[in-house]
Amino acid sequence: MKRAHCIVAACLALLAPASGFAQPDAYPSRPVKLLVGYPPGGASDTISRIVGAELSKLNGQSFVIENRPGVGGMLAMGMVAKAPADGYTLGLAVSGTLTTGPHLQSAKLYDPLNDFESVGMVAKAPMVLLAGPAAGYDNVDAVVRDARKRPGQLMFASGAQAFELALQLFKTKAGVDITTVSYQGGAPASIDVMSGRAQLMVDTIGAQQENIKAGKLKALAVLDSTRSPIAPDVPTMAEAGVKGYEALGWTALVAPKGTPPAVVQKLNTQLQEVLKMPQVKQKLDALAFEPWPSTPQFMQKTVAAEYAKWGEVVRVSGMKAK
Repeated sequence: MKRAHCIVAACLALLAPASGFAQPDAYPSRPVKLLVGYPPGGASDTISRIVGAELSKLNGQSFVIENRPGVGGMLAMGMVAKAPADGYTLGLAVSGTLTTGPHLQSAKLYDPLNDFESVGMVAKAPMVLLAGPAAGYDNVDAVVRDARKRPGQLMFASGAQAFELALQLFKTKAGVDITTVSYQGGAPASIDVMSGRAQLMVDTIGAQQENIKAGKLKALAVLDSTRSPIAPDVPTMAEAGVKGYEALGWTALVAPKGTPPAVVQKLNTQLQEVLKMPQVKQKLDALAFEPWPSTPQFMQKTVAAEYAKWGEVVRVSGMKAK
């Protein structure tokens, strides 16, 4: 009889959940940390607070935003990668920290393809090719014709590595030679484009929306594969004649590798619910971001494809890691 009791006890012990791991029914039973790789007040921080507030309401537990800026947003992602895989540390990743930045940083803080569980996409920020009024370009075709007529003479004001990568892809797809000048952010870059010292730049629609409306900058093409509801009259690069072109900025939710699948799925279900809330869409629209709900599988495939694409762009362009 004692032997039978021992066998039953042993079986129950094997079936019992491992301590320290979140179980989906009880999760979350304490506050969850959401790490952001940028300072308070920026777009990534604001998006994390919008989403975190709604997840807190759904779960009856706080989703606490922790800002850990550094290494182009990659410091925070490195911390997420090393955190316990129990569902209580999450990260708001951006395209730069998962698909472009790792190719341009010599410090390898994490493996973007193997150190995270994809929870789901959050929002995308359409980028746009912009020209100053003095350049006299009405469309992308005019840029291509001028660049081919004057190879290396057109100046592209780059306010970030992601924007320079977008130009490098444009150069390859359109077969043109344009010179890059680096700036400390989109604001100083836009000043030189508006004044005519440089002809072109790339930025998010939201960052330059006021200058576009005021006619200080002309939006020539959206870099997404589809038109943006924020600027529905602006054609895509493909529509403008540069086939196969797409450059997109986005945010997404990640968890450490090994986080229980049921917890990841619960978070994904709730995240999709949050992104469909009218008040959330309204707040994201105000930031010129579009809600982009997805499955974990879609996010994983997107990250892998984008990582490979931008790695090739870096290789072909000769850009060096810092």
